[in-house]
Amino acid sequence: MMLFWISVILLVSGIVAFAVNVTTAADPTTLWAMMTVNMLFFVGITQAGVVFSVIMRISKSGWGRYYSRLGEILTLAFIPVAVVMFAAVLIGGIDHLFYWLNPKLVHGQGELHLSPWLDKGFLVWRNILANAVFYLFSYIYFRMGRAEEKAGHNVSEALKTGLNFVGGLVCFFYVVANTFLAWDFGMTIIQHWESSIFAPLFWVGNLLAGIAYLYLMALIFIPRAPGEKLDSGLLSSMAQVIFGFILLWVYMFWSQYIVMWYGNLPYRAGPVFKQMMGPYGPVFKLLLLTLFIIPFLALLFMRVKRSATALAVLGVLICVGMWINRYLMIVPVYSDIPLLADGTGIILSLAALSATVLSFIVFRRVFPGVTLTTGVRKSGH
Repeated sequence: MMLFWISVILLVSGIVAFAVNVTTAADPTTLWAMMTVNMLFFVGITQAGVVFSVIMRISKSGWGRYYSRLGEILTLAFIPVAVVMFAAVLIGGIDHLFYWLNPKLVHGQGELHLSPWLDKGFLVWRNILANAVFYLFSYIYFRMGRAEEKAGHNVSEALKTGLNFVGGLVCFFYVVANTFLAWDFGMTIIQHWESSIFAPLFWVGNLLAGIAYLYLMALIFIPRAPGEKLDSGLLSSMAQVIFGFILLWVYMFWSQYIVMWYGNLPYRAGPVFKQMMGPYGPVFKLLLLTLFIIPFLALLFMRVKRSATALAVLGVLICVGMWINRYLMIVPVYSDIPLLADGTGIILSLAALSATVLSFIVFRRVFPGVTLTTGVRKSGH
């Protein structure tokens, strides 16, 4: 109950602080940039929940069923918050974020000549439709999974096959929706910049942070008997998945830079180096520490993999690191110095975090019959 009211206070404080500052600021661009950072981060990690469930199903993971239903709930419960955040950015912030919506003189380069892709209406509707289809198939997948659970040992092969098929569609539209978000809120906010690996880097990052966040939520919300500990094999399996996605993310991360380097493309490397050097250098080093170096080294040890507390600490570090990654993706475009919009950015981030917790709590109260886990507390197969 205390968690509920703390989340309510943080959420209301964040909404009020942002509303006041964005309406009174002479130039609210950095405030809208911070809103976009949080929209991309929290929408991304919550959408990863149902994708984790699909991955566990397709790979026939026994231990993954312990976390899968919670992942599905996190995705569906966050839909109302995602709608509000999308609406805020697409209605209030869009004219501040996209330079190409004002085709006037830009740095003396003359009038902009835009491709059909750079159209305000198309920008709005492609993101709305892609995410709507993703959430639709996520809901269908959730309902079919509930039907499978109720059927027990009498589940039909047709239902199993249908679940695999719908799960594949969930993953497909997850990639489509997140690719649009990466292109629109990562590449098109920078003039004449493009990267073929940027979109995969973006949605792989969402999966990494989303799985870490799923583990943290499981520790808080999946009930256990007093003194009961999670099976060490279950913890080790989750740790190995997180470790694998760390390696995959680093591979994508490095691939983006090496192509620019050996291709000798300084005009493409410029925006990327701005995130890594100068005033943003310390922030980038913090990203590497929290998102790669510390988790990578820690997860080499079996003791860490089998410790619920150690894995929770690493989960927090990974989530913080991925938030910093989204911050460096957007804020340097609008400011030459690191900033959090006079502290409003911190309050806004805490409000968005509290919204994910509140959305889950409200979902549980509205649908108390939905089980949080369909698997055993041991690692299984």
